[in-house]
Amino acid sequence: MLTPRCLVVGEALVDVVDGVPHPGGSPMNVAVGLARLGLSTTLLTRIGDDACGRMLEEHLVREGVALTAASLRVGERTSRATAAIGADGAAVYDFDIEWTLSESAAIAEAAEADLIHVGSIGASLEPGANAVHAMLRTVSSRALRTYDPNIRPALLGPRTAAVARVEAIMAASHVVKLSDEDAGWLYPGRRGDDVLAHVLALGARMAVVTRGGEGCVTAIAGAGEPVTRRASPVTVVDTIGAGDAFMSGLVYGIVSAGLIPELTADVFAPDADVLSALEGAADAALASAAVAVSRTGAAPPRLHELEQSSVL
Repeated sequence: MLTPRCLVVGEALVDVVDGVPHPGGSPMNVAVGLARLGLSTTLLTRIGDDACGRMLEEHLVREGVALTAASLRVGERTSRATAAIGADGAAVYDFDIEWTLSESAAIAEAAEADLIHVGSIGASLEPGANAVHAMLRTVSSRALRTYDPNIRPALLGPRTAAVARVEAIMAASHVVKLSDEDAGWLYPGRRGDDVLAHVLALGARMAVVTRGGEGCVTAIAGAGEPVTRRASPVTVVDTIGAGDAFMSGLVYGIVSAGLIPELTADVFAPDADVLSALEGAADAALASAAVAVSRTGAAPPRLHELEQSSVL
């Protein structure tokens, strides 16, 4: 499948950095990353009809991301996140967010998609998270499902229920990406390899834990021990959107290698070629993140930048 229809479901918001508003939200960043890499991408989200909402609409138009009609909310305000950037380039967020989603719209959009990515606040914050879960229960078994929980503890409510919601989506997903911070919050005290094994046991076929500048660790169902992939050295400007660029690069690597049929097959039995291609997708993800952190803001690479990266 050369041109899959990609649907991204989750929050779009305005990141306020040093008092300046920027388009943001993990799922929206992933959608932009996919579009920049040449994939046909639609975003199902929630945007108000205020000035911030108009800024997000204009951003999506410029980036070639289609926005569903159900995403536009008359009379509602657009969500915000205020980011403080530390000396190490890492961002800490203060959220002012609402997340509602039409269950019928989500199910209808997903029915037309070959690849569905869900993530972050939109998959965990009620009441919209209920629609995301309902959508995942209805999608075609041949649609690739990817998930990045991008944990924001302050927005998740009681811990036990939050972990259960996250694990329910992991169980419905073929590919799961966690940061090391996500893994530490979900499974405190557990080794990285144990976390990856647990995610695969829930039902995922590929699980990845990112480790910032150290790279990532990937685990593939039926493939034995996890594999560590090293990141190339890069001068970090800031890390806003780094995980999202990793995610869009990973999805692009999977799609460009033609791996959707293998990952969505009723029985997943990867041969050496499939395993090699999946590890190559992890390299594409690392390359994408390296480009993003080398410049200001959530700025995932375009295809020519990814192809020129020294990681590939």
